Amino acid sequence: METTQLPQPKKITKKRQAKLLAHANRDALHTVKRSSKWPRVKNKHLKLNSTCAACGTKNDLEVHHKKPYHLHPELELDPNNLITLCMENLCHIDIGHGDSFKAYNPNVAEDASIVLANKDQLKRILAEVSVKAKQQRLFE
Repeated sequence: METTQLPQPKKITKKRQAKLLAHANRDALHTVKRSSKWPRVKNKHLKLNSTCAACGTKNDLEVHHKKPYHLHPELELDPNNLITLCMENLCHIDIGHGDSFKAYNPNVAEDASIVLANKDQLKRILAEVSVKAKQQRLFE
């Protein structure tokens, strides 16, 4: 009797897993309700800052709060507290959150600028800065 093999499910890559986490219940982690003005502020920020502050891509961009809005609700709409990071190269999760959406990187702007200054060695620098961000992350 011949057995039929079922197709193997595709392996979920780190990048795909991060995207799923980012869009699933990201705001459910926080107890502070977003301002009704957030969508307008977010869109304005993306128009003015339309590339990832770390890798320079224009794809799959997110607006990240340098100081988390649920810890600093007074800074939620402050343009100086916002930075554009992408999910394409995982800059948002790796640099912004130190590889955990339950944490944040207090040095996100500085770390992003290090990566951007070394775009010619993107993969290596991104990996190094990601490790650094993970070491300095703070849990919420």
